[in-house]
Amino acid sequence: MLIDKSTVLEIAREHGTPYYLTKGEKLKNQYNMLIRCFPDHTRVAYATKANYSESVIEIFRDLDTSFDVFSPGELNHLLDCNCDPEKFIYTSVSETEKEFDLAIRKGVKTFVLGSMKGIERFVKTAEESGTVDDLDILLRTQPLKKVAARVSTSGKHSKFGFVFEEAKDSVDNALNKLKEKGLQLSGLHCHLGSQIKNPETYVEAIRKMLSFAVEEIPNIKKLDIGGGFPARYHENVPEISTVGAKIEKEMKYWRKKLGDIELILEPGRFLTSMAGILVSKIVNVKHMYGRKILILNVSEDMVEVERHGKIATPSVITEKEELVETSIAGNLCHSNDWISREPQMLPDAESGDIIVFENLGAYQINHNIPYNLRPLPKILTMIDGKVIENNHPFTLITNFVFGKA
Repeated sequence: MLIDKSTVLEIAREHGTPYYLTKGEKLKNQYNMLIRCFPDHTRVAYATKANYSESVIEIFRDLDTSFDVFSPGELNHLLDCNCDPEKFIYTSVSETEKEFDLAIRKGVKTFVLGSMKGIERFVKTAEESGTVDDLDILLRTQPLKKVAARVSTSGKHSKFGFVFEEAKDSVDNALNKLKEKGLQLSGLHCHLGSQIKNPETYVEAIRKMLSFAVEEIPNIKKLDIGGGFPARYHENVPEISTVGAKIEKEMKYWRKKLGDIELILEPGRFLTSMAGILVSKIVNVKHMYGRKILILNVSEDMVEVERHGKIATPSVITEKEELVETSIAGNLCHSNDWISREPQMLPDAESGDIIVFENLGAYQINHNIPYNLRPLPKILTMIDGKVIENNHPFTLITNFVFGKA
């Protein structure tokens, strides 16, 4: 396990269960691995939405990363963590004047725009602030019509960005609008999806965007290819070194034509997923239909097996060694609250025993909801052996982090 059993139990005695715990050393290892595997002149912008824990953000801040920011709430949270707004890349779907105004006033310099309406609102806000010449603009594009990924954000089922074909929200129309306003475009952006297993997907996207740039944006300075680098759950996924080598080869070709373009990555899951665990307790045991059912003090949405394409692989901390067919359910009052509906061979655990789920450092902390008004899990980080307690995302919301101006 990521954390040894005795430490898991010691933390449970001090903080209770359930709790999420992220290991700082693992975050740093993932970051350093990523940096080693990509070409020079590459910048990493941590996808803040993957894990909002203050101590996690501070680790990446101290590693001198940039930050992918999606909302006013994320912006204010990062500022509360003493992050530099000039290292933020602000990408919104709403693209309202209010959020652009907030971001500009707080010192954000780089904006990714993804709609014609967004360009109009951004230009209006930036001109009113008198800062329009100081800001970097990237256009979010859909370079591929189809992406094989666990979650695809490209193609006809996607709402994001500009398309390269004829449409109102096309890359051509966006470029013309910026030229009409006398604004320079710094670069192009895409985010293809999550858990992308084929590195050639990135190569094809880079080729599409930069072949367009050769003709239309010869002075392009930045290319942001988003995230989606696969985490190794139960799946057979390529090593990040393989992904990086493919991208490096493609970038080398285009840099000969366009100059030393800065490559920007926006990883979230790759950096955090393997660094986190969820620790739960068995609160009830049932025997029905020829199987044993463990009821935990957590629920399916805290593990999120189906959404993330994972297989729940629990580690049971118990003195018993005999294995029995066991299903695992949560403690909510709805029938889909199964963490592992299909029986697994697990130690013959009882109420009070601890069960640990691994590889939950990304998104699970943010997605679980206080259904049935249940207590929120503790959000912990371990750094150099010291356990630090962080705010739960719902605490951030109730503290009105999203409403600061």
